[in-house]
Amino acid sequence: MFITTHALIGALIAEQMPNHPVLAFVLAIAAHFLADAIPHGDSKLYRGYASHERVRRAVAYVMIDCLVAMFFVLGLFNSKFIDHRFAISCGVVGGVLPDFLVGLFEIFRLRQLRWIHRVHFYFHNLVVSKRGDVALKTGIAIQFSLLALVLSRIG
Repeated sequence: MFITTHALIGALIAEQMPNHPVLAFVLAIAAHFLADAIPHGDSKLYRGYASHERVRRAVAYVMIDCLVAMFFVLGLFNSKFIDHRFAISCGVVGGVLPDFLVGLFEIFRLRQLRWIHRVHFYFHNLVVSKRGDVALKTGIAIQFSLLALVLSRIG
């Protein structure tokens, strides 16, 4: 899933429990893994990165996604969620933390983070390894549709 999608899921969880930021953080981490189990079209993108054949393409997608996520978070903090900033922050951080830690592992190969890489890709490949992935364009469309639906419900 996109980092933006994970951030939104974390924010939505936190919005439901503004007085329980630690619980929102933990549930957002759990939701991250559950969301990653849904096929979303980035298997080939990751394989291109891991094989060093299309590193720039993968990095470009991540950079664009991070930029969109930053604008999303800025938008949240300038909206009705202004009263729940700490809880929303905890939800957003919990939602994106697994990908951040996997990124650290990918870059620095820190032995201490190998477990998160394994857990992450266990969930990421849970359905894809059995049923196959969707096309990247389809995955992007699904995520944008999900984001639009969720945003329309809270707007």
